[in-house]
Amino acid sequence: METPVVFQYQQSLHEFRAGGVPDALLKRMSELISLLDLTTTLSSGLAGGEILDAALLIVMGELQARRGCFLVREQAGAYRLRAARGLPPGVPPSVELGTLLPRVVITRESAAHVQALESLGLDVLCPILKSGRPIAVLGLGGRAEGRPYARGELAFLESVAACSATPIENGLIYDELKRLNQRLSVKVFQLHNLFDVSRELTSTFDEEAIQSLVATTLMGHLMVSRCALYRLQDGRLALAHVRGLGGEELARPVSDEGARSVLAVLQAPMAVSDLPEGPVRDRLAAAGMALLVPLAAGSRALGFIAVGARASGVPFTEEDREFAQTLARQAVAALESVRLHRLSVEQQRRDREMQIAREIQQSLFPQSFPSVPGFEVFAKSVPCHEVGGDHYDVIPLPGGRLAVAIADVSGKGAPASILMASVHASLRALAGTAPPAGLMQRINRFLFENTQSNRYATVFYGELDPASRRLSYVNGGHIPPYRMGLHGGEDRLSAGGPALGVIEEAVYDESSIVLEKGDLVVMVTDGVTEAASPEDREFGDEGVIEALRRGRGDGAESALHGLVQAVHAWTGPVGCSDDLTALVLRAL
Repeated sequence: METPVVFQYQQSLHEFRAGGVPDALLKRMSELISLLDLTTTLSSGLAGGEILDAALLIVMGELQARRGCFLVREQAGAYRLRAARGLPPGVPPSVELGTLLPRVVITRESAAHVQALESLGLDVLCPILKSGRPIAVLGLGGRAEGRPYARGELAFLESVAACSATPIENGLIYDELKRLNQRLSVKVFQLHNLFDVSRELTSTFDEEAIQSLVATTLMGHLMVSRCALYRLQDGRLALAHVRGLGGEELARPVSDEGARSVLAVLQAPMAVSDLPEGPVRDRLAAAGMALLVPLAAGSRALGFIAVGARASGVPFTEEDREFAQTLARQAVAALESVRLHRLSVEQQRRDREMQIAREIQQSLFPQSFPSVPGFEVFAKSVPCHEVGGDHYDVIPLPGGRLAVAIADVSGKGAPASILMASVHASLRALAGTAPPAGLMQRINRFLFENTQSNRYATVFYGELDPASRRLSYVNGGHIPPYRMGLHGGEDRLSAGGPALGVIEEAVYDESSIVLEKGDLVVMVTDGVTEAASPEDREFGDEGVIEALRRGRGDGAESALHGLVQAVHAWTGPVGCSDDLTALVLRAL
């Protein structure tokens, strides 16, 4: 690429040579013309690689070198080949020359750089420095007829270095800006793509749709034909979605050990070949997978996405890995939203179930307490956060008698409320039709035949004859009620048998007591005795007895109120963990 001015100088040089001008002067004129041609070439509008190649040809032509190259210094410090002519095969793409290059031409006499010269097949290296900082190196090999480089020719190379420093630096800056612009364009495209995908991911609560969208987007961006998404389920990696190949081989669950070995090292996108040896790596490699992208929420590993190799063989770039990782984070966020939405729906269902159970429970409690000559009765159930299976009832019987009952069924929520309703209906239907022991046996047989084996109820049932002040009772596995005498007598009402619904042919013993003036009979559920303090100590029988002693001379309502207050004081800010239910019968 010769300019008209350079061409004119070359024409004059031919005329001088023909006119007998001394060779030394002609040589100097030729070098000056080459420098002019070099400067013109380096200042042209060619691309960086083309400029260096053209400049190399000018220098090699002037010095009649058989091989040459330009090495450009990279940020990491190595020098990479950017233009080369005539180098031997197998030349490394980059060499280490150190950061402190001399300002003069390096020959094979330089012990520090003789290895680099030999690896490239060169005889001289000419550092090109800008403001004392090396930016490139011009290397030349042997000359025609094996002639060595003269001192003047080495000086010419130094002039070449001085003339080319600024244009080469400008070209390198231009190339770097061009690369940055290209990367910026890729980033902008990726951001637009991720924004669109994010909008779609957040518009659905369908896990399969989310996984399909992520796989399709990743395959399209990376230009691959296969993708598999694994998720951690019960400690094992299971195939959640696959595209581009049959999932039979990949669908076999990965063992706990295999899952741990992969997820432990998978902190960022990683080549399949870099995984620890084992069946997981072998299986993915056999399926043609090349890159793994972790799925993680913070430090919690959730699985990974595996993508196949490109058909073109082009390796994945850093931008590809960053895009894949960002997309994986969006996928995790979308899947986590689905999980939270599912939990929210489940919580709403449970709340509704609890509300129904609470309504059932409240509807079964008596709305008022009957007036019984010589006695007063009062009961209360203080609900806790969850619906328990507590129940109490006061049932008027023929002849002015009164039935009292308290029960606690197993479980919580709607199943417990349904079982409680069965107990309530049975008590209401059978109260007064048979002695207490026979009534308990009939209810036990009904529950055994009509409920699941893990369902049962504890029941205390008593019938009061106000005329004789006699309370006949049977205790079906319930907390024995407390009898508190006005003047200090205390005992428990425990005669009976096992909980109802456990043993089909259970036998129940019946007993009775005569209530003296001022006596209290207090029936409670385990929400009272098992109420825990902040130190996790139970209220227990001791707590109940102590509270009743303080209210020994009070009426039924006052005694019950004092007991509830004592339980609340015991639990403190922790609060209750079960309903507090109690029924108090007092002889006036």
